[in-house]
Amino acid sequence: MIGFPKYFCVLFVVSISISAQNKQLLYGFQEIPQSLLQNPGSETPFTKHIGIPLLSGIYINGGTNNSLISKLFSNDGVAINTKLRNIIHQLDTGDFISVNEQLDIFNVGFQRSNDKDYVSIGFYQEADFTAYYPKDIALLFYEGNTDGNGNIDLSKSYDMSSLRYRGDVIGVFHVGISRRMNEKLTIGARGKVYSGIFNVQSLNNKGTISTRLDQNNAYQHLLTNFDATLRSSGFTKTARETLIGDALKNLFIGGNIGLGVDLGFTYNIRENIKVSGSMLDMGFITYSNKVITYKVKGDFEVNNLGLLDPPAEETFSYWEALSNDFNAQVDREISHKTYLTLRPLKLNGALNYGFGKQVRKYKRATACPTFNNTATANYQNEIGVQLYSIFRLSRPQIATTLFYSRSVSDFLKAKITYTADSYTFSNIGLGFSAQFGKFNIYATADNLLGYKDIYNAKKIGAQFGMNLIFDR
Repeated sequence: MIGFPKYFCVLFVVSISISAQNKQLLYGFQEIPQSLLQNPGSETPFTKHIGIPLLSGIYINGGTNNSLISKLFSNDGVAINTKLRNIIHQLDTGDFISVNEQLDIFNVGFQRSNDKDYVSIGFYQEADFTAYYPKDIALLFYEGNTDGNGNIDLSKSYDMSSLRYRGDVIGVFHVGISRRMNEKLTIGARGKVYSGIFNVQSLNNKGTISTRLDQNNAYQHLLTNFDATLRSSGFTKTARETLIGDALKNLFIGGNIGLGVDLGFTYNIRENIKVSGSMLDMGFITYSNKVITYKVKGDFEVNNLGLLDPPAEETFSYWEALSNDFNAQVDREISHKTYLTLRPLKLNGALNYGFGKQVRKYKRATACPTFNNTATANYQNEIGVQLYSIFRLSRPQIATTLFYSRSVSDFLKAKITYTADSYTFSNIGLGFSAQFGKFNIYATADNLLGYKDIYNAKKIGAQFGMNLIFDR
């Protein structure tokens, strides 16, 4: 029987399906300069901003799907092995883990003398990891090639193609411009230079594992049409000090360079109705620094394989013989060729309706005859809907958000959101932006209902930042 120690499966279970990068609380929150990173075509109610270095934007997003940690470790009298087995069977190949972190290192912006353009410049570090749940591999780890009752299952084949993951740590230098074309339309674009620090990925794998009886009625285990590739960049150094040094060097335009662009717009259908949208991270990174690519391709056959518990005195020779057989039958290749990865494309769209007291907070382009005596109107209250999509390794992930924002006072604005996505239909978020003279502080928190029981929370996300904002 093929099988592996069952505790390895806990690693699959407790980390499956951490939420993605939807920043619904920040999108359209134009009092916060960092909202320009979500829509470079956003309107800007200020003439200059300076982000507090390393504190202008700190973002982290994480959680688990289907309350799996609570199900696995709850004190309900059910044996943990039973819980683990149920969860492994419950998950499918559509479940995934996707962790994202972002740190704004510097961020500044200013209005040009033509009073139509707002230019923003910055640099941020981002870490992103995505891995899909390999269900067949997890079942093989946990139960071996059996029918669940300890009997060898000759009809079952295990698909290796669900093994898909990718992780990046990058630095991003960006320059954006938002231009007010007329009193209705604002468009924007942001150019990006990516600097890859670390990357690891394994995509488009294939192959099956199955068992059959040979002509002597002995079990024969087959790895058929196996074709797998693992790529990495930046992981060849083993000394911690050297690894950290290389990371800092590569953060600021190292050996792995890429280009990208963001596009966005805001259109005022009426004075109190507007529609906006953005397309973010249309780009790529070429990894060429400390690159290693492992490729394994071929078929592998072995008789009477049992991986569970070889006798202690035979463990080394057992695995050595198995490794030698594998190397003899399967082609392996190690190369250091440059490879290219695409950034995960993100789409945003929103429809806003303003009502209540009208607040005209700024005039842009009064010196320009085309827009003379015009101003962008903000309303005390605003409701709307936002759509979001991110293209992952296998399929897009989609979220829908309903939101309400209110200018509570001259210095405080708050926003509350309700988001439905593939993880939860009860995601309530809250954000605020407060202005004390030139000093701006903002914070957002996602899935507030999850904080009362963190073990049952399906999604937790938060962002915090501080800026200096001029001429509101």
